[in-house]
Amino acid sequence: METLKIQPFATLTIRTDPNGLYMLGTTSVGTRIIQELLEASVAGDRLQGKMIGKSGADWLTIASNGEVTLDIRIIIETHDGAKVFMHLDGRANWAEQLGKGAIYATVQIESGDERYAFVNGMRLVSKGEIGVDGNVAHEIYELV
Repeated sequence: METLKIQPFATLTIRTDPNGLYMLGTTSVGTRIIQELLEASVAGDRLQGKMIGKSGADWLTIASNGEVTLDIRIIIETHDGAKVFMHLDGRANWAEQLGKGAIYATVQIESGDERYAFVNGMRLVSKGEIGVDGNVAHEIYELV
């Protein structure tokens, strides 16, 4: 079997909305936090654009052992006007401190625009991290 190969696809940069943080408390799946996004942009050789409207949020759950499940959904408008849906299904271990530690995710991208049909069905993964400024950067890689 061949070794798994990856190649850089894009960087997703997210700025969270400090007025859009909703702490729901302990639910049946763990501590539930919903974090709206203020801005998001994607920059890569084949995909560039910015979040439109208030289409972005992260639905997090945190287990008692610090294991985090992230569910990030964003609609991006590309530099040439196409609409692209991005979904990151992520995991992190923030047992030491909330928001401290790597975020790993699978990334699904969809578009009905013929110019971006290539994104449908791509196999993508990401590694992200929350920076000191509170912004989140996800480096997205294509599995090849």
